[in-house]
Amino acid sequence: MNISDKLKNNRKQAGLTQEEIAQTLHVSRQTISNWETGRSIPDIYSLVELSNIYDISLDHLVKEDIIMMNELKKENKEKKIINRAIILSAVGVILMIISSFIKSSHIQDFSRGFGMGLLLTSAIVLILTKVLRGIYK
Repeated sequence: MNISDKLKNNRKQAGLTQEEIAQTLHVSRQTISNWETGRSIPDIYSLVELSNIYDISLDHLVKEDIIMMNELKKENKEKKIINRAIILSAVGVILMIISSFIKSSHIQDFSRGFGMGLLLTSAIVLILTKVLRGIYK
C-alpha cells in the first residue's frame, strides 16, 4: 500500500475530515487532498505529525513506500543544489560590490569578472535544476 492510501485510510479510521487534519497541521484542505490522492507528498515534519495523529509508527507510514523515499531523497538533493547556488550568487554579488571599492584596475576587473561568473553559474544551476525537475517528475 502506498503512502497516499495509508494517509486516507488512517484518517478515515480516526474519524477525521481532511479539514480537521489540515487545521491541525496548519495547511490547506487541498494539501491534504493532494497527499491522499498522490499528487504530492508531505514533508518530513508533516509526516511525523501525521504519524502522531494517527497513532502509527513513522516507519509503517513511510518505509514501505519506495516511491516516496526516492522522492524525498530527490527533493533533498535539489534543496542542497539550490542552497549552494544561492550562496554562489551571494558571493558573486559581494565580490562585485567589493570590486567597486578597489582602486587597482586589474584586481577590480578580476573581482568583477569572477563575481559575474559566479552569478551566471548559479543562475544556470538554478535553471537546470528546475528544468530537470520538470522533465523527470
